[in-house]
Amino acid sequence: MANDWKEYQEEAAEFFRSIGLKAETDVTLQGVRTTHDVDVYVQIDVAGFKVRWIVECKYWKSAVNKLHVMGLREIAADIGVDRGIILCESGFQSGAVEAASLTNVQVTSLRGGPVCSDSFWV
Repeated sequence: MANDWKEYQEEAAEFFRSIGLKAETDVTLQGVRTTHDVDVYVQIDVAGFKVRWIVECKYWKSAVNKLHVMGLREIAADIGVDRGIILCESGFQSGAVEAASLTNVQVTSLRGGPVCSDSFWV
């Protein structure tokens, strides 16, 4: 298990590499409106199509809220990637899970377990 945010980010990249994907850390990507610093940039070619994901790694003691999910949705749209992923071992508030629902943003963790940390969802 990671001891700090940098190790958590490297663990995330290593996970994606372990399943056969190309993953780089600390990448700056040009969007339509501005540049964005991304924790992990994941790429794979599938049947001639380039699939691209951005991954935000939250090494936090508290749950991620919906504003972070909505922010990543906008960044994913600005860059034009296929998916945005937020990883956090402390879980996600119910509003964050709801904000990710039916979008191209996924909220999860490297370790598994409940996604939502609100007592109603656990």
